[in-house]
Amino acid sequence: MRSIVFVGLVLLAASFNVASGEEPTSPLGRKLAKLQKQFDEDVKPLKKKLADAKDAEEKRQASFSIKEQHAMTASDAVELAEEGKRDADGLDAAMFAIKLLGELQITGNDLDKACDIILRHHIDSPKIAPALGYMVEVGPTGLAFLEAVVEKATKDDVKALALYYNALALDGRAGRNEGRASDEIITRERSKAAELIEKAVKLAPNAKVGDQTLAKAAETDLISLKIGVGNPVPDVDGSDLDGKKVKLSSYRGKVVLLDFWATWCGPCKAMIPHEREMVEKLKDKPFALLSVSVDDEKGTLTEFISTDKMPWSHWWDGPKGPVCKTFRVRSYPTLFLIDAKGVLRKKWIGSPGAEVIDKAIDELVAEAKK
Repeated sequence: MRSIVFVGLVLLAASFNVASGEEPTSPLGRKLAKLQKQFDEDVKPLKKKLADAKDAEEKRQASFSIKEQHAMTASDAVELAEEGKRDADGLDAAMFAIKLLGELQITGNDLDKACDIILRHHIDSPKIAPALGYMVEVGPTGLAFLEAVVEKATKDDVKALALYYNALALDGRAGRNEGRASDEIITRERSKAAELIEKAVKLAPNAKVGDQTLAKAAETDLISLKIGVGNPVPDVDGSDLDGKKVKLSSYRGKVVLLDFWATWCGPCKAMIPHEREMVEKLKDKPFALLSVSVDDEKGTLTEFISTDKMPWSHWWDGPKGPVCKTFRVRSYPTLFLIDAKGVLRKKWIGSPGAEVIDKAIDELVAEAKK
């Protein structure tokens, strides 16, 4: 099962001097610019090696080398940050370290030092917004940092963004616990996240999240955070294979198995024979199977279906599409079983097995017929 890291927004890019094209004026700024340039030169061939890897072992080695380069460069950036911890260049260095470490979820002493510099000396700077975004996926360390910013920040924009990213971190934790914690616990965690986002929007609706306002960015998040077993699903629009928009509500009155998948996903493809049998068995019943593809190109999907028959409804959403984003899908396959009234009744990450799926569907079809 391939995991997809998803935080529901486009992260802000850190505003380093080297990125802006401006010539640094201070010795520390020049050191940082040199370090950033060297990192770009060093990591470029490693990324190519990863892209060209022919087997799992080559991918593992290339990924390790990239992670090592991130960690070593971040350590150098932290040294620069400590050298000028109260200055703007020191903040830029701390931000660069957090970017490098946060992107690959690398925790440890260097990340702690970079976070401490921000918390002690730059808590109300609007420039720390990218750091908040990068800490969303860094587990307990990231959550602790975000909670500290919420507690210590005095400027509304900074506090609101910390609340927003804190909510996304809580949602990420809930996502990682799906399948291990009860539906009630997951729903409660996401309800708490929704409360934090609502609080953030009330505090500073015009704070910037990427190229959007916080209020705008929060719209989809608030909808998707309320998707839970026992709650109605949102009426999303999907695109069928002809490019036509189709509403999920058009299936109302039928039990719907909403299947997020991709042609590169082995476990997804392993489900196809059973799905064919299921569709044939239930063809005269109030039931619909709706597959949502996250393949990079629609042509990949249509070519696959032309040779491997899948005679049911299909939407193509792409790797970062609105349907996948709304349902907060991170791994494939992910299945949502929706009753005839549009209420989510089951959610499975990975296939739970043919017998489990059939039993749950048969029960809801019997309900729908009544």
